[in-house]
Amino acid sequence: MKNVLSNKILAWYDNHQRDLPWRRYRGFQDRIYKVLVSEFMLQQTQVKIVIPFFNKFLKTFPNLKKLSKAKLEKVYKLWQGLGYYSRAKNLLNTAKIIQSKYKGTLPDDFETLKSFPGIGDYTASAIMAIAFNKDFIGIDGNVERFVARLFGYKNNKKNFKNCIFLKLKEIKSENNFSQFAQALMEMGALVCTPQNPKCNICPVKQNCISFKKKDFDYKIFNKKKVNIKKYYLLYASEKNKILFFNKKNKLLKDFANLPLIDYKKNLFDMNFKKNSFLFEGQPKIIEKNFIHNISNIKMVIKIVLFKRIKKIKDKQFYWINYNKMDNSLLSGFSKKFIELIKSKKIKYV
Repeated sequence: MKNVLSNKILAWYDNHQRDLPWRRYRGFQDRIYKVLVSEFMLQQTQVKIVIPFFNKFLKTFPNLKKLSKAKLEKVYKLWQGLGYYSRAKNLLNTAKIIQSKYKGTLPDDFETLKSFPGIGDYTASAIMAIAFNKDFIGIDGNVERFVARLFGYKNNKKNFKNCIFLKLKEIKSENNFSQFAQALMEMGALVCTPQNPKCNICPVKQNCISFKKKDFDYKIFNKKKVNIKKYYLLYASEKNKILFFNKKNKLLKDFANLPLIDYKKNLFDMNFKKNSFLFEGQPKIIEKNFIHNISNIKMVIKIVLFKRIKKIKDKQFYWINYNKMDNSLLSGFSKKFIELIKSKKIKYV
């Protein structure tokens, strides 16, 4: 059974694998570098979203040595729009460690990989398998779902993940670890999809318990709870410039941000007026909420429009010209809002 299943999966992968940029390489070191960058980018992000960012990133930083010498701001700029910016910082720090401590060569040791910033069990396993062809398999959501359905497991018991791991050990390829690890991921992404799995093209449907029972129910338990954070956004624009705030919000640190004030605070108290800036007229509050998601946090924002700022008293507030926006390191949240303003999709009471 072991060889039958792994051979079927590998044969399917040989004929149906996607042509992804990190699967194209010029040599061993190029392969390792591309796998490293792609695995950081693919954390919690879909392949189709990552591809253009990966291509742009590799044009600027074609190898680990160049990346290791980069400034964080430049890495952030290339990452802009991809989200989860801690990954960018961790990737840069990992590159610096590899270049300085390991002479630019990524170690092929699982525990050493896990010691690098941003690399946990899954990413280390994926790198060991895909880059180094070692006997590892990164068990992501795609792999877990595929194996669970194949063996008819329900995600409703404490030892579920261990059962998946043990079954993988039973069916995995005996030597072609890199291809097999990628094949499993591809099966979950292209065939054994969360909704409406494509059983008609599945190479192992005759061995699949879920297919035989016509029961494809698979639930993900222990999902991260979505936390809701509420803010006021202070929006002021005049003479082709927009008001920004340099106090670092912990969700949006290291970036230029529009002014966010905690929703719990009294926005219009005298202390705020006296110490921040003087404004003309009564501010207007938007009639609907502006939503922005960061990881497992949902930002619900009421936009406060100021007709005119007479005088800025607090140095944490400052202006940025619209024609200089592209040169500024804007947070994804700020960029998203400004695009809506430019498109006139934001309407005020």
